[in-house]
Amino acid sequence: MIKPGNRLLKIASMVGKCEKPADIGTDHAYIPIYLVQSGMCSKAVATDVKKGPLDKARENIEKYRLSDRIELRMGNGLEPIGENECDVFIIAGMGGIVISGILEASADKARKAKALVLQPAYYDEFLREFLLKNGYCIETEALAMDGGKIYTVIRAYYDGIVRSDDDLYYHIGRALFENNDPLLNEFLQRRIRIQTNIVNGMKKSAKVDEQTYMKEYNLLEEMKRAYNEFFG
Repeated sequence: MIKPGNRLLKIASMVGKCEKPADIGTDHAYIPIYLVQSGMCSKAVATDVKKGPLDKARENIEKYRLSDRIELRMGNGLEPIGENECDVFIIAGMGGIVISGILEASADKARKAKALVLQPAYYDEFLREFLLKNGYCIETEALAMDGGKIYTVIRAYYDGIVRSDDDLYYHIGRALFENNDPLLNEFLQRRIRIQTNIVNGMKKSAKVDEQTYMKEYNLLEEMKRAYNEFFG
């Protein structure tokens, strides 16, 4: 049985029971291997844009004797996946802008999925805003600590309802507060430190306009207020 790290375990738990997931940008294929081995699905598809990662994935799939249950495909985003073929799309380890672009490029396929399980490496605020403004419901979110870093995992689905939210909740998912995520305290402290550095850096720069500065400053104040209300 494969033993993935906390980040991949959290992603798998957010996928849950499904029929045939597709892991987009699979790299080593650890997620589909774990999903099949744990009985969450009977078969899966794993894709990547480059031959190198697919070769690594093939080695691992063969190592665990799952070649008849996990299919490898090369291609961009959701393009290698057939219409209505997979019920869950997993896109992990990419930037929020890149993930949003993948969903936008294959909107019809993304909208038909039972769930999208997304783990943005950065620019998660861009991804949340994209999802809400393009008719996706953010069903839940969770945090995972792995290698000293805290990762956000988002589960969403399309329902056609266009939404918006406060700037704070684009940066720190609303569901993390609603679920009282065990890692939220530390995660929010880290984000406040990062945002403080951004604001202080802008304060010293002569090139930043007042409107941009105030937006970042107000976000920092909102983060501090949320922390004090939740943990103070």
